[in-house]
Amino acid sequence: MDRCCLTLLILSQLIFCMGTSSTTDAAETEPLTIKEINQTWQQRRERLQAMRVELSQETTSSKLLLYPEEETPLNPPSDYSPLTKADMKRLKKELVINHARYSILLDSPRIRYRHWGRYPSDRLKETLSFDRTCFSDGLTVTRLLQSPGTPSIHIFKKNEMSDVFSALSQLPLRWALLAGDRDLGKTLEGFTVRSNTEPILDLDCTVLERTDSEGTASLWVAPKSHDCTVLKYEYHNANKLLISSHIRYKIDNRWGQIPTTCEIKSFYGDEDLLRTGYKYTFDAFHANESIPAEEFLVKFPQGARVWDSRKRDANGKVIFYTVK
Repeated sequence: MDRCCLTLLILSQLIFCMGTSSTTDAAETEPLTIKEINQTWQQRRERLQAMRVELSQETTSSKLLLYPEEETPLNPPSDYSPLTKADMKRLKKELVINHARYSILLDSPRIRYRHWGRYPSDRLKETLSFDRTCFSDGLTVTRLLQSPGTPSIHIFKKNEMSDVFSALSQLPLRWALLAGDRDLGKTLEGFTVRSNTEPILDLDCTVLERTDSEGTASLWVAPKSHDCTVLKYEYHNANKLLISSHIRYKIDNRWGQIPTTCEIKSFYGDEDLLRTGYKYTFDAFHANESIPAEEFLVKFPQGARVWDSRKRDANGKVIFYTVK
């Protein structure tokens, strides 16, 4: 083979290799479809099955949120003084931090969680303890509040509440562990896929968006090699960031990608100031377990006051009774 032919052969092989490499790179950076993401999420949930999760929670909030000033109290205490505009501006920028813990059992559609800790009272007068437990079997929601005073229990039908787990709405587990789950997690209903991927932590993420009358939600989803885990979430209104969430994971030989930390921040819409921030640390995580049904039950303490909205009296009022 003469030198000219050899040169042409080498060049053609190089061009072929470059073309193949470009095609491969392009394929790796192509956004995933919603169908592909949902399939991966379904496989992950089946792999994890029932879960036990322990969380630490650090909450940072604007002090203004602890000064409810909708109207002057009817019987204000002797030391009461309404906030001035200067006070409100100052308190809006000042922050207060408190801590709490979660202990959670998940076996969709069943869930039981306990949330306890301490939080500042209105106007930061004192720090109070709280302890609440919530249970749902997918049809009924029961909430037990055990704080200073008489325990109280509220029982609802699932369809009576706009968000069955409003107390859990900020928790990262809904995207981090239960993405795609219609009972306890979040789905991609209403989302569409952007045409280009965006990098997060050296991963080419598929970006999804959903726009409604109130604003636009954006979701960053990792590749299939990382279980299509949700790494980032944002919500904008009028081009202003209102909510942001970042979730980090680690690889586990038994369960694949599991979350380690999550930070969620909400901002005042009129200013670039923190309204509330949540930092969650996953202290313990166990999956693919068989959890006995009795562990999902809430035991009613003696003397607790119960409001059961599933049943009504002759006048249509919620049934009320005390646990004997």
